[in-house]
Amino acid sequence: MTRIGIVGAGAIARHHAAQWRKLPVTLAAVYDIIPERTQTFAAQFGAHPCASLDELLRRVDVVDICTPTDSRVTSVLAAAAARLPIICEKPFGRHLDECEQMIEACTATNTPLFIAHVVRFFPQYARAKEVVDSGAIGRPAMIRTMRAGSFPRPEATYGSAFYGDFARSGGVILDLGIHDIDYHLWVGGPVERVFARGLAYTGVNGADHAFLTLRYASGAIGHVDCNWALPPGQFRTRVEIAGDGGLLEWDSFEPPPLLWARPAPARPGQSTQGSASPLAPLDDPYCREFTHFLDCLDRGVPFLVTPDQAAMAVRVALAALESVRTGQPIHIADFQEVGR
Repeated sequence: MTRIGIVGAGAIARHHAAQWRKLPVTLAAVYDIIPERTQTFAAQFGAHPCASLDELLRRVDVVDICTPTDSRVTSVLAAAAARLPIICEKPFGRHLDECEQMIEACTATNTPLFIAHVVRFFPQYARAKEVVDSGAIGRPAMIRTMRAGSFPRPEATYGSAFYGDFARSGGVILDLGIHDIDYHLWVGGPVERVFARGLAYTGVNGADHAFLTLRYASGAIGHVDCNWALPPGQFRTRVEIAGDGGLLEWDSFEPPPLLWARPAPARPGQSTQGSASPLAPLDDPYCREFTHFLDCLDRGVPFLVTPDQAAMAVRVALAALESVRTGQPIHIADFQEVGR
């Protein structure tokens, strides 16, 4: 049975672990630079707690990298040197030269590298892509997306001081907006230029918001609204694609086709509610993505997200940040990071 090792023991690593446990694999090992977190994670999920990254690499067949964005390159290079297949959380890297370094290392060692852009595995977004590709709405002219939540404060489930450190996280554009930037590239094709406005570089603390306008090579326009300014506990996603023959849209704030509620044992008299079938645990998009990863490894075929595609999403995100900084549109082909 394939042995999975997780690098990092934060919230996203815990969600990954919960999904791996649904699949015919062994969650074999975990390593985090904070030993106490390694021990807690190992006890929760039954993985071996490793004292070093090298120890983890000796114990596993696949490496799942869930470390903060600015530290992923170290783990990817080590796993590539060990020639172990890699699944790496998005965004691919904090800087373009890191992405290039990781691609070069994995290419040189023939190491499979999958960047986990999970939005491609959400059924609503995957279906929208299918509809566009079928020609049902004609030639796309406008793609709009929204991804909005509250600022990830340290006490929240997905909270950490990391997110508020722009130098490390890249703010809402690189950490959250990257989901939709990748989706725009997947559905709309190459982007020629980007113009963006946002709160980066303004000194505002405790919130971040940006709006990106993309010009595709096809002539179509894209809008990306990414937001860490909603009230605590709220999260909203939305996609709208207008073609010359039709329109499709989906909004997480609209009633879903299936609602469910069931008793909450820990809270007598209350219930838990959701919009996905409780009888379909493999329908979680992360589980779908991991199933895809394992299937591609088994069959020796390319992943749905290639490293070059993930690097292009980072390029567009960083170009958007440069547009926010300068107030000017940025041509993607000419973009170079300042100070790198």
